[in-house]
Amino acid sequence: MAFEDDFDTLDRLLLAKSTDYEKMHATLQAIRRLKEFAQMMSPAQDRLYASVARGHRKVLGHLEVGDVAAATREATKAVAWFYVRFQGDDPNAMTQCPEVAEELLKVRAFAARSETLREAIGKTTGREIHDT
Repeated sequence: MAFEDDFDTLDRLLLAKSTDYEKMHATLQAIRRLKEFAQMMSPAQDRLYASVARGHRKVLGHLEVGDVAAATREATKAVAWFYVRFQGDDPNAMTQCPEVAEELLKVRAFAARSETLREAIGKTTGREIHDT
């Protein structure tokens, strides 16, 4: 059930002056779990967004000085991280993340034909995207 669905369920129960306290309690618990999950993910999202921006900044810096090879290595490192991060996942089962699933299929197809990407995949630990 989606976060909004939980709120809608609780709202309907309250508007109907329901006495189904078990359902209300279960719905509140679901909202609480989602809130806790969002709080836990906040630092991870902070690091991820900063890392993505850092990588793009590094690529742009390399391109500004005409170092296409360095820009390619930096960009490839990010794609390799993504590949390794979702290596064992089935895109068809990723219904909660359809854009990630679509990109994963494209990255896997790209890796099948790109020696540069396969080399980067072989070197990544999956923990880094763009080092500081």
